[in-house]
Amino acid sequence: MNHQTWKLDWAKRCVFAISLTSLTTLLAISSLAADLSTNLVVEAQAKQLSPTRVTSEEISQLKQALPRQNILFKHAFRVKLQDFGYCIFVPVQEFLKGSKKAKLSLYLVKNNRVVYTFPQSQNVQAWNFLGIKAVSFLELDFDGPDEDGILLVGNYMTSNFITSRSYPLNAPPPFPVTILYHREKNGFKVDENISKKLTERKVKTITEAENILRKDFGFIP
Repeated sequence: MNHQTWKLDWAKRCVFAISLTSLTTLLAISSLAADLSTNLVVEAQAKQLSPTRVTSEEISQLKQALPRQNILFKHAFRVKLQDFGYCIFVPVQEFLKGSKKAKLSLYLVKNNRVVYTFPQSQNVQAWNFLGIKAVSFLELDFDGPDEDGILLVGNYMTSNFITSRSYPLNAPPPFPVTILYHREKNGFKVDENISKKLTERKVKTITEAENILRKDFGFIP
């Protein structure tokens, strides 16, 4: 083998070695990216609360657990919550005996019985509850145990119902009220401050409320 042939053969070997090294590096990077992507998907799935609408069978069970109550089935959901596992979130328009005013009561039902009653928001005590516009189950960006959030937008009015519980004549128009719950040990609590601020901004939709929580308060990742 002359000197020129040896140099050509050596150059080919170098090119092959560099190509093999580059290919190995690319494969390692691709594998790392795939693992990272998989981990992110798994993490996102783990954080997603995924509420589902109640079935006709579950509706019958709710009627047994909460007899003679005005259950708002459209906004009742089966959900998995910390400390409670799989249960049914149940909103009720409750008329107090002898009162012309309604309030929003929230329950968790499991195995045909009420296992938790949500605290009432102090911000709405003076108002008359008409109905729920929307409910959202959130993953709030807290570092502590308060990760599961529930956000509600409801309709209220200042006037009471008349005796037939129908809408009173010449009453002021209803207005939206937002209530934010976040989890504490063995239950939930109302974030009265944030709820009041969202209500003062006249938030009408869950999307609008979530945008404010994310941009102004840094709650939602």
